[in-house]
Amino acid sequence: MTTSATIPVMLPQLPGAAALVPYLEEIDANRWYSNFGPLQQRFEARLAEHFHLPKDNVVCVGNCTAGLMLALLAVARERGGYCIMPSFSFAASAHAVLAAGLVPFFIDVDPCSWTITPAGVAEVARTADRPVSAVLVVSSFGAPVDVTEWDDFAEASGIPAVIDAAAGFDAVAAGKSPVVVSLHATKVLAAGEGGVVISRDASLVASVGARSNFGFRGDRRASAAGFNAKLSEYNAAVGLASLDAWPQKRAALWRLTQLYRDALAGVGNIGLSPQFGDGWVSSTCNIAFDRTVAETAMRELASAGIDSRQWWSKGCHCEPAFSEYPRGDLSVTEELSRRVLGLPFHEGLREDDIKRIVGVAAAAAQR
Repeated sequence: MTTSATIPVMLPQLPGAAALVPYLEEIDANRWYSNFGPLQQRFEARLAEHFHLPKDNVVCVGNCTAGLMLALLAVARERGGYCIMPSFSFAASAHAVLAAGLVPFFIDVDPCSWTITPAGVAEVARTADRPVSAVLVVSSFGAPVDVTEWDDFAEASGIPAVIDAAAGFDAVAAGKSPVVVSLHATKVLAAGEGGVVISRDASLVASVGARSNFGFRGDRRASAAGFNAKLSEYNAAVGLASLDAWPQKRAALWRLTQLYRDALAGVGNIGLSPQFGDGWVSSTCNIAFDRTVAETAMRELASAGIDSRQWWSKGCHCEPAFSEYPRGDLSVTEELSRRVLGLPFHEGLREDDIKRIVGVAAAAAQR
């Protein structure tokens, strides 16, 4: 986000003070500020209801990256092995892999879904020069992931999967493989900062919860590797207030989604990210040009006072922190990094703004 842009690419809006006061007063009365307090427990219960799960199948953590790391620690077959993952993702995904004691092995995504496939993972695993301990599957900008497909892959191959659905609050479904969702301020359902891990395997969720509390399981003995990744009661308060307003929030985001779909319907040289608007909402709108002109379009949008963003940059393999880790062929990732661009997407946008944004992007695509 830039301060000089007339139209910012993102403009987060959390619940206001009036919506938070009842929850903050409850914290004051309880004098319980962290360590699985009553607000966190209530927040988890309401999230479980949202995801159609029993309460024991949901646990909140301090942030999504920590949730990914803890989920990998809970399922990985051994430390030091490969975690096969897409390069086409935000850097946090690879940081979580390293923090879990695994080595990222970057592979390409499918050109249609922008996600990795079981077949692609199996091919790399067959020829890997060290054990494959896990696979990290990344939802493409919040799009649904077929968790059953990855549960079946894990059972057949013995390689456990973790689903990074950071932006997927409105699209995820639970399976046995842990699914991790971000509750960051920039996401559709926000706690300011936080994350939630869900799975139909309650024992796995309990393991993640214990690992978020130094590996303690009901006593003060560290029974498993972990660290402090607990959600504070203050973040739980924001999350509860966000859930209170979720129907209105979702309706506003759905309106924006449809306005973008309508504005782009007649633009032949620009497409939307896979499944965008197919019954779910996200906090970003990503387009794909039919040519590698994303950077040119970004400059022209900026000249018109419109901010934009390549949310996943050039792919994790291009980040200095990960440039030395092994990879397969990444031709699709490298092409997408030059074609995909995030456009402004927030509740402050009017229909005329969206038409203007699309008009500038379409003109840039023709140059």
